[in-house]
Order: sequence, then C-alpha cells, then structure tokens
Amino acid sequence: MKRQRISPVWRLQTLRRWLTGQSPVDEPRLIHRDRDLAVAWLPGSSKTLVLVFISIRREALHPQGLEFSSIASDNGRNHVLFINDRERSWYSMPGQRDRIIRTVRSFMDKHAIETVQSIGTSMGGHGAILFSGFVPISSVVAFVPQILMTKAVTGRPVWNAHRPRIRDAVEQDLTPIMAAADCRFNIVTGDKHYDDPIHLAHVRKQLSHAGNVKVVIAPGQKHNVYKWLDAKGQLTAITAALWAGDRHALEDCSNALPQPLDLTLA
Repeated sequence: MKRQRISPVWRLQTLRRWLTGQSPVDEPRLIHRDRDLAVAWLPGSSKTLVLVFISIRREALHPQGLEFSSIASDNGRNHVLFINDRERSWYSMPGQRDRIIRTVRSFMDKHAIETVQSIGTSMGGHGAILFSGFVPISSVVAFVPQILMTKAVTGRPVWNAHRPRIRDAVEQDLTPIMAAADCRFNIVTGDKHYDDPIHLAHVRKQLSHAGNVKVVIAPGQKHNVYKWLDAKGQLTAITAALWAGDRHALEDCSNALPQPLDLTLA
C-alpha cells in the first residue's frame, strides 16, 4: 500500500493562499504536510474545535473527499482539523504523535478554543480515542474503532496488507486511555465484521463499569456502519445526539431506521 498522495489541486490552492493570503472561508486549507502526516483546517466561527481523524483512504487526499466534513463543521459553526496519517500506521510513525499534539495545541492557543470534540471511523476512530489522552477532548464519537492493536489481532491474515506499516509504537490497547480520560466516549459498531466483535468484547470486559463509555450496536452491520447510517439519513442526527449525550434524540434516530440500534450499552 502506497503512502497517500495529496491532490495536486489542493497543493496549488495552498500555494495560492500562501502567496495571496486569500482563501474561501468554506474551503479546507492544508496547514501541515510532511512525509507521513497531513492536517487541513476548515475555519469556523465559534470556540469549538472538532478533530476529524481520517480513516484509511486509498485515493488521493482531496478537500472534497474529507470524511465527516459537514457534520463536524455544523454549517460553519465549528473549526475543524482533519488529521490524516498518510502512512496508515495507526499513528505509530516516529514523532508523528508529538507532531499532531503540537499542531492541535498550537491551533487551540491561536484560536482561543474552549471545547474540543473528536470523530473518526476505523483507523480514524482509533485516533479519535487515542488522542483524548493527549489533548483536552470532551466528547468522542468513534465508529468501528480498533481498540486493540495487539499481535493477536494484527497478526491475523486479514491484516497482511496493513501490518508492514504499523510500527512498534502503536498503542496496543486503548481501554486504559478511556478509563483515565476526562471525556465521554461513544462507540458505534456493527456485530458482523471479523474484527469489530473482538474490540467490543474487550471494551465490555475492561470498561463494564465505566460511566463515560457508551456503546451503540448496529445489528447485522459490518465495518461500514457510518456509511450505512448516512445512506439511511441518520448519520448527522445520531452523531449530534451522541456528542450531546441526548438519549431521547438517539432513541428517535434509532426508531427511524429499518432495523433499530441496540442501545443496551448506551
């Protein structure tokens, strides 16, 4: 698997902004790029910052293809930083974690950010949880995140394509971070994927009494839960309900689906 490319159009747009100091307010701006990390900023008007951790994407990184863009922005209200591990290393490249932390904290200081939330799916969900241990995130929404990155998981044949890029520094178990962080964690997962039930079982075993951890299960769904919810028109409303901790709104969204969600652990 090759390192993710950044769209040439986006590079030209970034160069134009640097040269002219102008860029449309609703256009994501590439503010950091190095060998294994890219960070883009979508400006907002409030003191809230949403960190979107990008999942594995096999196409070039392009401003029109950034995940959760409209949900995170909330019609331009929130600042959004899109954080992309270009190596698909699960944030294990040398120094990468520190660079992300410095970029986020510098942005918070510069823009007087008061509230930080995070969101992501799969590897992005892993990142959304992981960095709650390093920056003051108040609420996480993680779709089908990899909670465990032990050899018992990544050593399986289905991980053959990804394993060479995962370094020894990878966080092997996110549950200690979740137990220690002053943060609300909302995990949304299916029950039919080859890995997701493993992560869910580990969360249930290690964090069964953690009041800050909520789990929503989409019965019959595999690893594309967020795309399924989006196709059913409920992704935005469910994400908003989870961030707000609004149980009644979550139940309304669930009841609007052709097969209701399992909210037993939510």
